[in-house]
Amino acid sequence: MKINILLTVLFFLLFGIKDIPAQKIGKRIKNAAKQTTEQKAEEKTTEGVSTGIDKGIDAAKSIFKKKKSKSNKNDDEETEGDGMDEAINQPGYKGMDTTNPETATAFGVYTKFTFEPGNKIVFYEDFNQEQLGDFPLNWETNSSGEVVSNSVYEGKWFSLSGRAGYMPATGELPENYTIEFDIVTMGLEKNNAPTSLTLAFLNKKAYSSGAVAGHAFFKMGMSSSAGMYVGNTGPDKTPRIQSSLNRKFKVNTLVHFSVAVNKSRLRVWMEEEKIVDIPSLLVSNLGRYLLFETYGVDRERGHVVLLSNFKIAEAKEDLRSRLLDEGRFSTTGIYFNTDKADIKPESFAIIKSVADYLKENPDVHIQIIGHTDAQGEDSYNLQLSERRAEAVKQALINQFQIEETRITSLGKGESEPVDDNETINGRANNRRVEFIKN
Repeated sequence: MKINILLTVLFFLLFGIKDIPAQKIGKRIKNAAKQTTEQKAEEKTTEGVSTGIDKGIDAAKSIFKKKKSKSNKNDDEETEGDGMDEAINQPGYKGMDTTNPETATAFGVYTKFTFEPGNKIVFYEDFNQEQLGDFPLNWETNSSGEVVSNSVYEGKWFSLSGRAGYMPATGELPENYTIEFDIVTMGLEKNNAPTSLTLAFLNKKAYSSGAVAGHAFFKMGMSSSAGMYVGNTGPDKTPRIQSSLNRKFKVNTLVHFSVAVNKSRLRVWMEEEKIVDIPSLLVSNLGRYLLFETYGVDRERGHVVLLSNFKIAEAKEDLRSRLLDEGRFSTTGIYFNTDKADIKPESFAIIKSVADYLKENPDVHIQIIGHTDAQGEDSYNLQLSERRAEAVKQALINQFQIEETRITSLGKGESEPVDDNETINGRANNRRVEFIKN
């Protein structure tokens, strides 16, 4: 048998390629080598965090389900970031089918969620425009980092490691703004090292909080025994705050954070729960610049810390004030699952504000208008905007008992942009839901 196989192989070697010119054979070998090299390079960047994701992946797979492949992929996505695998036991990332009263689900634990995002995006980053393996263009650091992907969560993520500072290139921020972001961790379930991620609030640009005279901080301990802390430091002694939070960071899963800065006041929500609310933390103009600082994130030990769906939005007048004074309000803070009209539960606070306004003003009727950015087909964007506007209408009717006769819905697709569709921030501002008082 082995002799027959050997003879067959020799036959093809001697006669199977005799009519192929040597130049073509060389070209085929060269192309094959090139493809192998490119495949290995892509595999390297797809693994992203090298041995870290390999070590953390098994634990994460037990928590998360696979995302089904999508058809007709459109880049008009929700502003908190799209393409993310949904966590099986994470109610904050399961959308609601609000178009059918019989199947409309409740907002669940998010009924206590009071965070309302700002209404003008000044910085948005989901890293989908970045090359795998590169440091993202709109971020700065005193160390290194890279954009990665992995087999557990769709989309691209910014891998943070070592002891480093990472600053979004925003310029000076306004007095009032909101921040939202997702953190994914892997390989930390048995971590006893002093590993942490800190969000620092500075009054000037710096890549280390120790390089400035003072700062405020929200520190997330990422070891099995560490906690979370909030405080401020610096020469201004009035007031000085150092507090330990009675909460633990959730390792080896996806965690959504929402932050509100209102002059000196700092509020932080971990998923649906508000865990920080300090009126006088950001003294001495702290918060004009943001800095993420990692400590002890060791890839060799299997630590993985990933950041994505990062958004900063300027907070202006609240929704009800705008409806009363101007008769219309536009928000980028109602979130949908990718390419769908399923509302995510973290949209609760905005929709509840509309419902409260309508209950307080029983004679008011409103129109809900859905808008998209200019990516994707015009007809598809129009249809998607119509479905999303209708979903918000149904949420008001089914979840908040607003009379159907008081609400109409309309989709305008990409036809009325409010910002530049050529930039990622502009597209994020164009993806919005508008409320108009009739």
